[in-house]
Amino acid sequence: MPIRIVHTADNHLDLPFKQYPAEVASRLIEERFLALGRLVAVANERNAHFFVVAGDLFDSTRVKVGDIDKAAAVLRGFDGVAVIVVPGNHDHYANSETEVWRRFRRATEADARIDLLVDPAVKSYDVEGQAVHFFPCACPSKTGAEPTIGWVAEAAAQHATGLKIGIAHGNVTGLGLDAEGQYFNMEPAALEAAGIATWLLGHIHVPFPTSESGERSPYFMAGTHTPDSLRCRHAGSAWSIECDGDRVTRYERLAPGEIAFRRLTQELLSADDVAGIVRTCEALDAGSTVIDLQLSGRLSAAERAHLTAEIDRLRAGFLNLTEESNIHDRIDAAQIEREYRSGGLAQRLLTALLADADHPDAATLAHRLIEEVSRA
Repeated sequence: MPIRIVHTADNHLDLPFKQYPAEVASRLIEERFLALGRLVAVANERNAHFFVVAGDLFDSTRVKVGDIDKAAAVLRGFDGVAVIVVPGNHDHYANSETEVWRRFRRATEADARIDLLVDPAVKSYDVEGQAVHFFPCACPSKTGAEPTIGWVAEAAAQHATGLKIGIAHGNVTGLGLDAEGQYFNMEPAALEAAGIATWLLGHIHVPFPTSESGERSPYFMAGTHTPDSLRCRHAGSAWSIECDGDRVTRYERLAPGEIAFRRLTQELLSADDVAGIVRTCEALDAGSTVIDLQLSGRLSAAERAHLTAEIDRLRAGFLNLTEESNIHDRIDAAQIEREYRSGGLAQRLLTALLADADHPDAATLAHRLIEEVSRA
């Protein structure tokens, strides 16, 4: 019988989202709990034996009691053999008085299936006669120069049989940036030499492997389970993993998130460009999208007014819409007619330049020069 595991990490429950209005922040905070619940539901549908959280279940070591209780309630919904939680660097385990874990233990003490693993010691389970050994490597602090996995190879050698799975939190060389070596950086070679079937990892918010499915991998990075910022380009990530005997035989990426963050960068030079960016926005699921528009270019006064009106209309439908524009004025025929004497030198020059398709900015630049001379 294959052993089935759902692997998540970097859930960052209680992430405050202070940069957003209160009602938007509230929705984003709630989404992190809802997405975790969806992941538990998928784990139950797939009859997973283990639900593993590889660090940063919480965003810090000081979390609202109500949110700790809410997280515990979500995890209690898992139907399998055990929920395994290992602290990461944001919710590190310094000692038994670390507030978030002291309260988490209190919230979960009635359910023996929820295991908070904080010590470098093997945790073994029997699944219908099959031995499954987990090697938890909790973070003892927010930062650390040394990886926490050093004890695993020797411990793994003492277990000759059974499925052996490592759980750790930290950067992996080649996957994430850790130039100053502050985040328990692990070398791929050290992970692969530990003598275990695979590693379930957290810390980098982008999933690894990059493939959606496959047969084996020496380690898995869960990625955050639902997007948390404009830097997150995936739809939320976790892994469904099957093991047979002492090795991974199949994996599939899960996407439990239902909120997206999108940044659209566009140069606007015409009414058609304005219509294009509007169509792109209208194609998104606005009610569940946080969007940031980075706009540049040159538009006529009428086109700019239309763009402003369209953005105001779109803003009402999006979960949140922000805009940063660097758009300059572009002169058009109506403005030339309005501002310059018909038949005059300036009017004839600007009209001719406006008709020059090979130099679309020439009329606008000439108009600016004429304005500067007039003001001098």
